[in-house]
Amino acid sequence: MTSKRAILYAAVACLVLAIGCGRSTMARDRDEARQRWAVSRAEMVTKLAEGCYQRGEVGRAQQHLDEVINSGAPYAPLYTLAARMAVDKGNLDGARTFAENAKAIDPKSAEARYVLGTVEQMLGGQADRALEEYSEASRLDPAQSKYVLAEAEMRVAAGQADQAAQSLADAAGRMPGRTEVHAALGDVLARLNRHADAAASYRTALRLEPDRPDIKERLAIALFSSGAYVEAEAALAELAPLGPDFATQWVQGMRGNCLIALRRLPEARALYQTLAHAQPDSAAPLVGLAKCDILDHRLPAAKALLEQALARSPRHAEANALLGGILMTEDKPAEATPHLALALEDPKFADRASAERLLARVQGK
Repeated sequence: MTSKRAILYAAVACLVLAIGCGRSTMARDRDEARQRWAVSRAEMVTKLAEGCYQRGEVGRAQQHLDEVINSGAPYAPLYTLAARMAVDKGNLDGARTFAENAKAIDPKSAEARYVLGTVEQMLGGQADRALEEYSEASRLDPAQSKYVLAEAEMRVAAGQADQAAQSLADAAGRMPGRTEVHAALGDVLARLNRHADAAASYRTALRLEPDRPDIKERLAIALFSSGAYVEAEAALAELAPLGPDFATQWVQGMRGNCLIALRRLPEARALYQTLAHAQPDSAAPLVGLAKCDILDHRLPAAKALLEQALARSPRHAEANALLGGILMTEDKPAEATPHLALALEDPKFADRASAERLLARVQGK
């Protein structure tokens, strides 16, 4: 009898445990079902909000988002969109919170990392953190160009232009058809004074989008800076009719420099004379004409032109350097010194080395 009771109690105990486990499993299944429904609903509402946002219906988009955010649905794109909209409103602290929520929900979301990096960059003082997020976004989704472009921009700002160039070169290999990647690589290489390499990147970008005047301009500058004057002059001649007056004058001025470098002085002189008539208050065409006179060994005429140029723009670096050089040939070092010193005050003056050598001679160094 005792044995029968023990068996009965054991059976009842197993039944109780089975019922308890069954209830626990059912509760877990219900919770998982609720969560799946919450995520599905969040996905649907986020798509609705995204559509409203893209159509400019910001108020309706915000209503959709608020409704689901208040439910606490764990859906990263929802918080990513909320962060972007908060940025548009200037609420950067709120945007950071939303972006961090998106990252916490889905650490492998490249877009969440990218948006968080954008917010950190806009807040300022968190450049390292912004770079970290952009880099992770690029690693998570290496086929998305905007991530690598953002990473490269931050690396350049952080003084890591070499790393930015390598990152963009790798991206160009992965995405050979993305114009913006090749153009950005050209920009960074030009910044590193690797102008021939920059020109190669710009050529690739231009093959992909042949009608981009901005890339044509950058290619022409890179060619000029690399000493490829023949190709640069041809590119600049093609560019001149494409831009507004101010752009045309700038392009023609650089084209004149190419013609001087190629010793095509009559063409250069004619071009600078045209520019001088078009820009009666500008010093640049007079400096160009003076360079033609210097190469033609007409130093008095060049000196007069440079003095006119400096009357218009007293701190014009190239005009000061050239006039200082002419005064040195006239054995007037005391007059040459202030002009050479003014030229060297301009950190962007291209031929600083020549001006420094002349000033050193004046000072007997």
